[in-house]
Amino acid sequence: MMDDKPLPKVSPNNPCPFLRALVAQGMLSDRTATIGDATETIEQVAAAGEGSPSLPSLAIRLIALLANGLGPGDILDNGLNGVRLNKLRNGPFDKKGAGSRILDAKARVDLDELNRLKQFASPKTKPDGGRELGLDADELKTMMDANYERAAGKRRLIDRQLMNGEWPVLLDVMGKEGKAGRYLSVREVNALFLKRTLPGRMLRKLGRAR
Repeated sequence: MMDDKPLPKVSPNNPCPFLRALVAQGMLSDRTATIGDATETIEQVAAAGEGSPSLPSLAIRLIALLANGLGPGDILDNGLNGVRLNKLRNGPFDKKGAGSRILDAKARVDLDELNRLKQFASPKTKPDGGRELGLDADELKTMMDANYERAAGKRRLIDRQLMNGEWPVLLDVMGKEGKAGRYLSVREVNALFLKRTLPGRMLRKLGRAR
């Protein structure tokens, strides 16, 4: 039976499109999620991707511990009480404009920046022979390098490394196995940002198709 309940609202202070989708789909709380619950949920969602990809639990836990601040008090609070997804903006992993710039400071989608993805994408052949626009690992690297270069004067050295923990991981989780290798569907990335939803093939595996 289809669930007609409205999707949960997502705080603008959660700037991560993947986590925003998990909140919108009711998989994580927008306020506080224990380190264990956040880790388990992210692992389950990743496993619903093509090829059942796995993400390292230790890395997820470490990121959750540090997500709200690097001070001893912040880390202790996250360890005891959980990560606050509605307080990630301006945190240690917020690149503050040095990334894709698709979401602004109020989590509104900049359509020009979203459409900019097409500049780095190319037609991909799906396993069924169909074609769609997508981004493979090399194209994502080119895009991330371009994002870092245009942020000259406002970027930190760590920002380029932080990018490696976003788009490549998204490729692992949401990627499709095309004829020439794994790629991110531009259509599915658009849905992630605009509708805060994961690909239907993943939601079906998770039992959350609407």
